[in-house]
Amino acid sequence: MTVETSLVVQALPFAILVLDASPEFVILHGSDEYLAATMTSRADVIGRPLFDAFPASSSEADGPDRLRVSLNEVLRTGRMHTMDLQRYDVPNRKGDGFIVKYWLPTNLPVLGADGQVKAIVHRVYDMTSLVQGSNGENALPAGDPSEYVKRSFDDLKRVIEVVKEGERRRSAAEARATEAGERLDLAVQAGELGTFYCPMPMGKIYWNDKCKEHFFVPLDTEVTFDLFYQLIHPDDRAHTRAAVEASVRDKQMYDVEYRALAPDGRERWLRAKGRTYFDASGAPTRFDGITLDISRQKQVEAELSRSNRQKDDFLAMLAHELRNPLAPISAAADLLALAPLEPARIARMSEVLSRQARHMSGMLDDLLDVSRVTRGMVELDRTVVDCKQVVAAALEQVAPLIAQRGHRVHTQITHEGALVHGDDKRLVQVLANLLGNAARYTPVNGSIDVALRVEGDDVVVSVADNGVGLDQELVPRIFDLFVQGARTPDRAQGGLGLGLALVRSMVELHGGRVAATSPGEGMGATLTVWLPRHLAAPLAAAPAGGHRYDATQPLKIVVVDDNVDAAWTLATCLRAIGHDVIEINSPRAALALAPEHTPDVFLLDIGMPEMDGRELARRLRAQAHTAGARLIAVTGYANSEEADSPFDRYLVKPVDFSALARLLD
Repeated sequence: MTVETSLVVQALPFAILVLDASPEFVILHGSDEYLAATMTSRADVIGRPLFDAFPASSSEADGPDRLRVSLNEVLRTGRMHTMDLQRYDVPNRKGDGFIVKYWLPTNLPVLGADGQVKAIVHRVYDMTSLVQGSNGENALPAGDPSEYVKRSFDDLKRVIEVVKEGERRRSAAEARATEAGERLDLAVQAGELGTFYCPMPMGKIYWNDKCKEHFFVPLDTEVTFDLFYQLIHPDDRAHTRAAVEASVRDKQMYDVEYRALAPDGRERWLRAKGRTYFDASGAPTRFDGITLDISRQKQVEAELSRSNRQKDDFLAMLAHELRNPLAPISAAADLLALAPLEPARIARMSEVLSRQARHMSGMLDDLLDVSRVTRGMVELDRTVVDCKQVVAAALEQVAPLIAQRGHRVHTQITHEGALVHGDDKRLVQVLANLLGNAARYTPVNGSIDVALRVEGDDVVVSVADNGVGLDQELVPRIFDLFVQGARTPDRAQGGLGLGLALVRSMVELHGGRVAATSPGEGMGATLTVWLPRHLAAPLAAAPAGGHRYDATQPLKIVVVDDNVDAAWTLATCLRAIGHDVIEINSPRAALALAPEHTPDVFLLDIGMPEMDGRELARRLRAQAHTAGARLIAVTGYANSEEADSPFDRYLVKPVDFSALARLLD
C-alpha cells in the first residue's frame, strides 16, 4: 500500500489489521486503536504472520482456529465474514503468559481489478469489559446462574446482536463508500486533478503524481511547505500563504489561484481548493485538497478581455471617426438653411460636402469589406496582373496623404517579371492600405521605402518606414481585426483598425501571406506581402477612362479646430445668425490673440496637434485677458465626465446647431 494509505489506516478510530492474502496472513498495517487494544507496537506485529504474532494461549484455546476458518472463508468466497463473540487471549508483552480478551471480529476482503482477494481487513470490537467485571474478574459466577445472571446474559446477547446489526449496516455503508471511492478516483483521473494531504503540524505534504506534474517536480520528490512556496510565482506567494493560514486559523475553505514556476521559466496557472480538518477539541489534524490546471482558462479569459477591449476601442474609434466628417456636413446643411445663397459660399460648401462624404464612404467601404470577408462573400476578378503596375497605382492613390505629411518615398523595383494571377483592384487596395498605414504612423517629413522583388516562386512587396514602430507584444496581432497601435489626441494615427485585417484577408485569398516586423517602438516597421508568382504574359491593360436662429445678443466667438472644413462651416453658421466669429486652426494662434480680440466664447476642438483642447483651455484660463471667457468643448470624443474639466460645457460632434444657438443666447 502507499504511504498515504498507511497513514489513513493508522489514524482510523477502529481496531483494524490489514492482512495479505497468503496462507500465513502476514500483517501489513495496523491501526493505533488495534495496537492499544492488544498492547502491542508496530515493531511487534508488522511483517509477521498473524498467528505467529498472536499465538494460541493453550492447546485448548480455539480462538485462532475459528479465526483461521473465517479468514479462509473470505479468501474462498471473496465476501465479508462476521464471527460470533469469541475468546482470543493476547500475549502479555510486559510479562509471561496471556491476557484474557473477548472479541467480536469481522473480516472484509479487498478485491483487485480482476475480482481476486488482494488483502483482508480484520476489524475487531474489544468486548472484554462487557464480559468481565470492573475489577477484571469474570463477571459470570460458576454454578447455577441466578435470575440476575440470566438477565445479564440476556442483556449481553442483546448488546452483541445490536453490535452485529451495526456491523452489518457499517459493512453495507463501507461497500457504498468503496463504490463511491472508486467513482471519486475515476473523477480525479478524468479531471486531471492533483490531490494533496498534509498531517499536522504542517511540514511534509503528500502529493499524488498529477499534483507533482502540476508543479513541474519529479515524481520521487519529497515535498515540504517550504518547497511548495518556492515553486509558486513570487507575486502569488503572499496571498497563497495567507489563504493557507486563514484555513487553519479561521476554519475557512481554502480556495486560491496561483502560478507554478518550472526551473526553465515555464508557468502554469493552478487553482487549489481544500480545507483544514479539526478534532473534537478544535485542534487541527490535517490539511488537504485538490489542484486543477486552469492555464487554458486563464488564456481564454485574457483573450476575451483583450477582444472586449479591442471591441470597445473600435466602437469608440468608429464613433469618433464618423463624427469628424459629420460635423462639417451637418454645419453645411445648417448653413444652407441660414445664409444667403451666394455662389462662392455654395461652391465652398459643395467642396466640403463632397470631400467629407468621400471620407465617410471610404470608411463604410472598409466596414462592408470586413463583413464580406468574414462571411466568405468576396469574389476575386482574377487576371494576370503586373505587380509593378500595382505599386505605381497604389503610390498614385496615396500620393495626397504622403505629400500632406511631407514624406520621402524611395522605390526599389526588380527588373524581373513580377506577374501574379489575381484581382488588380484588390491588390492595389492591399498595397494602398500598407502605404497609407506607413504614412499615418510616420512623423512628418519621414521616410518610406517600397521594394518589389522576386524570391523563388513568390513576388514580394515590402513597405518600410521610420515611424513609430510596433510594440513587440503587438507584432503577432497587428493583422487581427480592430487592432491598432496607440492613438494620440491629434488623430494623426487615425483609422478604424480594419486596414491591416483586410490586407491579410485579401492576400490569403490570393494564396499569399503577410508579415510585420519592427525593431521596437520608435524604430519604424516593415510590412511584407508574398504572392505566388505567375509566369504567363500579362493581359493588355484596359484604356483608362430651413429654420432661422437669429441671435438675441451678438457675441464675439472664436472657433478653434484644426479641421479647416469643420471650423469654416461652424463659423459661417454662427456668422449667419449674427455673431462676430473668428476661425482659428492652431491652438498656439488662439493663445496669441490680442486682448482687444478677446471673445465672449471659445468653441474648442479637443483632438488637435501640438496641443489638445484640454491643455489649450487650461492655458486660456491662466491668461488674465481670456480667463473670464466661456469655454465650450466641441469634440468627437464625447467625454464630458472627466475630473477637473476646464470647460463650462461639452458639445458632441456633429453639433446640434439649434442647441448651440440656445446655449449662446
